[in-house]
Formats: sequence, C-alpha cells, structure tokens
Amino acid sequence: MRTLSFGTLALASLLIPAAAFASTSPEDASTPANPVRVSTGVVAPKINNAASISLPTEFTGVPLPTDAKIGLKLTVDEQGNARNVKVTKSLNPFWDARIVEAVQKAHYSAGTVSSQPTAMDLNLDVKIAR
Repeated sequence: MRTLSFGTLALASLLIPAAAFASTSPEDASTPANPVRVSTGVVAPKINNAASISLPTEFTGVPLPTDAKIGLKLTVDEQGNARNVKVTKSLNPFWDARIVEAVQKAHYSAGTVSSQPTAMDLNLDVKIAR
C-alpha cells in the first residue's frame, strides 16, 4: 500500500509544474503575435485565350462520357507559356494528346509575386463537352 501512495504522490508533484506552464494569463492572450509577411501579393496565372480543339470527322459519332475530365499538371513561365505539361488523370490517349496540345498552344498571363512575373506550377482540370 505504501508503494502505491508514494508513486501517486511522486507523479502528482510532476504534474503540478506542467499545469502551471500550460496555463496562460489574460495578458498573454490579448497580445497579438506579429505575423510574418511572405510577400506583398501573389497573383495566379490566368488564361488569356483558350485554344479550341476540332474533332476529326471520323470521331464525330464517338460517344463521350458525361463526366469527361482530364487532370493536368503544368508550369506557366514568366512569359505566360505552358511548360512541362503532364497528365495526372487520363481519359484515354486520344483525348489526352489533344488536350495537352491545346493547353500548350494557349497563352496565359504570368503569375506574379510582389508584382514580379514568376513561373508557377498549376493543377488544371479540363472538362470536355461537345
């Protein structure tokens, strides 16, 4: 019995200082932390003109799923050109190739950080509709 009560007293004395450090005073809570500013502004790239895709006549009767969507990962460089276009979610090789070609032909406004053009990585979902 003595061993159990001694262990309980020893642990209790360790927990009291821990509780004191965990509590905060009202003065600490009202003092705002100074946020670290990373930049004056980040603006994402925007598409200026989207390239259209014309479907060859032999594929006009091919059915298209209602949720036809292709996922892409690309970089828009400082001049607004799409680089390193990669398919992350494929529909089929036929559509993938045409969508990648159209995205590469499109022109974008470059993204900016602190009003300076900067290359930025993008994830892009392209929905296909007739």
